[in-house]
Amino acid sequence: MAEIGVALLTFAPARTHDLVELGRAAEEHGYAACYTTESLTDTLAVDLAILLGTTRIRVGSYVAVSYLRHPVVAAQMAVTASDLSGGRFVLGLGLGHKLRVEALGVPVGRPSVDLPAYVRDVKAVLEGRGRVRYPDLPPQEYQGQLLDFRRPEHPVPVYTAAVGPRMAEEGAVESDGVMAWLVPRSAMGTLTAATARAGERTGRPAPPVEATVHAFVTDDLPAARDAARASLGYWVGLPSYNSALARAGHEAEAAAVAAAFREGDQAGLRAAISDRLVDEYCLVGPAERCREQLAAWHGTDVATVAVVPHPVLPGEGYVEGVRRSIAALAPC
Repeated sequence: MAEIGVALLTFAPARTHDLVELGRAAEEHGYAACYTTESLTDTLAVDLAILLGTTRIRVGSYVAVSYLRHPVVAAQMAVTASDLSGGRFVLGLGLGHKLRVEALGVPVGRPSVDLPAYVRDVKAVLEGRGRVRYPDLPPQEYQGQLLDFRRPEHPVPVYTAAVGPRMAEEGAVESDGVMAWLVPRSAMGTLTAATARAGERTGRPAPPVEATVHAFVTDDLPAARDAARASLGYWVGLPSYNSALARAGHEAEAAAVAAAFREGDQAGLRAAISDRLVDEYCLVGPAERCREQLAAWHGTDVATVAVVPHPVLPGEGYVEGVRRSIAALAPC
C-alpha cells in the first residue's frame, strides 16, 4: 500500500513561514512526506525551512531544477538539510521545462543524458568522490589535512523526475527512485515497469516510483471539476505532459489540448479536459469521494502518492485551502 504525502506549490501566494506551518500540519495529521515544487522559487531553501520546523516527516524537493544549480551546490545543500534533520531529506532532481529554462538564459541539452549525468555528479560529491569527479580542483588543506567536499551524516536518497518511461528508466539507473508529476493514473504502470528494467540493468531492486495527485476538496463537485480544469489547462498543454496523456490512451484529448494550447485558447483548453481526464489527474469533490479516489492509487504499485491540495471554496486563499484539505484527507 502506498504511503500518502503532501506536495506544496512554492509558487503559490504563501510566505515561507506559511509553508513551514503547512508542513507541520501535514506531520501532525500523519502524512509520510511533505514535498515542495520549484518554479520561480528555491525549493531547497524552502525544504530546509520545513525540516527545521518539523521533527518526523520526510521532506524533499519535487523537484529541484538541475539546470539552475551546479551539482556541487545541490549536493552540499542536501548535506546541510540531511544533517540538520537527522536524515529526513530527499533530494528530488529534474530538468524543468525547456521553454522556461531557456527563457532564463540557460541552455538545455539532451534530457535523457543530462539528468543521469547530473545525478552521477551529485552522488560523487555525496559519497566522497568529489575530487575524483573534479580532478582539476586545486588541492586545499586545513591543519595539514587535504580537504574534500562535506559528506552527509546520513544517506541522502536522490530521486529523478520522469513523465515518460524512457526518462524513468534512464533516471532510475542512476538514482534511488523516480518522482512522477502530472502523469495520469492509468499510465503509472509504464513508469513502474521502466524502473523494474532499470533494476535489471543494475542488478538491484527496482527503485520506487512516487507520484502526485492534485486535490480539489469541496461538496460542490461541478465547482471542483471546473477548478481542476483551470489548473490542469496550462500544464497538460506543455509537450512532455501532453505526450504522457497521449501515451495513456487519451490521444484525441491530448491533440485537442495541444491545439488549444498553441492558440492560447483558454476556453478551448478547459473544454478539452473531460471529467474522465480530471479523474485521471485529480481528487475532486466531497472529502469522502476524494478518499475513495485516493484509494484507487494503491493499485498502481507506486511507493508514495503526494496529494497536491488547491483552494477551491469561494474566497479561499492558498494556505487556508491547503490546510483544510490536509485535514480532510488525513491518512490517520
